[in-house]
Amino acid sequence: MGLRASGHFWNLMAMYAVTVIMRASFYVSIAVVQSTSYMGGILGTLEIAAVLIVYPVAELTSVSFFGSYSDKIGRKPIFVLSLFLTGLAAFLFSVANSFFVLLVFSAVFGLGAASQVSTTLSMVADMSSESNRARLMGYYDLSTLAGLAGGYGLGILLLQFGWAAFLILVAAGSAATLAGIMAMIGIKETRTEKRAELSITGLLRKVASDRRIQMLIPVYVPIISMYGIFIGYAERILEEEFSLGATELLMLFGLLGGSLVLGIIIMSHLSDRFMKRRPFIVVGLVGLGVLAYLLVSNSADITALWAIWPVLPLLGFIAGAFPPAAMAYLTDVSDREARGTTMGVYSIFFGSGMIIGPASGGFAYATYGLVGLAVLVAALIAIAVIGTYFMPEMHSRTERHPENI
Repeated sequence: MGLRASGHFWNLMAMYAVTVIMRASFYVSIAVVQSTSYMGGILGTLEIAAVLIVYPVAELTSVSFFGSYSDKIGRKPIFVLSLFLTGLAAFLFSVANSFFVLLVFSAVFGLGAASQVSTTLSMVADMSSESNRARLMGYYDLSTLAGLAGGYGLGILLLQFGWAAFLILVAAGSAATLAGIMAMIGIKETRTEKRAELSITGLLRKVASDRRIQMLIPVYVPIISMYGIFIGYAERILEEEFSLGATELLMLFGLLGGSLVLGIIIMSHLSDRFMKRRPFIVVGLVGLGVLAYLLVSNSADITALWAIWPVLPLLGFIAGAFPPAAMAYLTDVSDREARGTTMGVYSIFFGSGMIIGPASGGFAYATYGLVGLAVLVAALIAIAVIGTYFMPEMHSRTERHPENI
């Protein structure tokens, strides 16, 4: 499956496990902050939107430093720091007593996200080769997805069962702190060639001037914007627009979630086998677009889809093609000496999308309803697909640049 063949099985497994815990802690906190039980329900829609925007802004402004610094001193110290920062942010959220204080604490979350994303992606890239890169990135995507779904869902369930927001946030902070201790003990450094003579500004100039990196902007920013829309508005849209009972909701999530996981695993293997990234990115985006159309067009009577229910897991499976291929492509175009910086620049794309997505999605939904949101998502997918056409395929990189593998 690529893990054992990489020669870094236990290091990868430890990193994936810690990532699940960290992401779950993060999204448990996000779910709690969005709830009416947090801070006595004083936060309105605009205040929650502000919190969701502040942390990617903090991530956006700091991620280049963390990524480049990991090229200088190694990945592990900054990765461990990210876990403790996430734990600290959850603890701070539990004692926040005003909206403005919450905004400051949200920035701490952004610092944790910035240091985590840039280092984990770099660590996976360090331990990968061209023959298993999409698979290892796919497993990283799965660990992130498990943390997102598990953490967000757990937060909602605990609130429904009557847990106090304070206790949930303290538990989230404790879990992230424990993950930091686990990482200190169980994860080995992957950056074996630290080059002190390269300055952080020099590394940033090197990556920012790379034409291949620049061509990723119209592809990655729209994709992350869709992710931001989902995080910001999924719960409200499900409540307001979809005619789904609890059982039907579980069935739908089960069908889509299971097929997405299977799609990520199998499609990442095929991407490595055929040494292609772009076709899998495009196919995955198209599958996601068709799936979104079917769900939106049947939102008033979602049971109508049960007549063609096999189509839903099929589209979920197809949508699983683009996450591992997209992340493997990012590694394909990165140079080993500036890999942390490259992942930091990717995180700038991520932060930009997490600002653009909630902001544009909120406007579209508030102004034009679900139809406006659907049009926005379709436009983002179209931009990403067109952008993929202009990205050069890097499947023959081994022959051209063997020193970077």
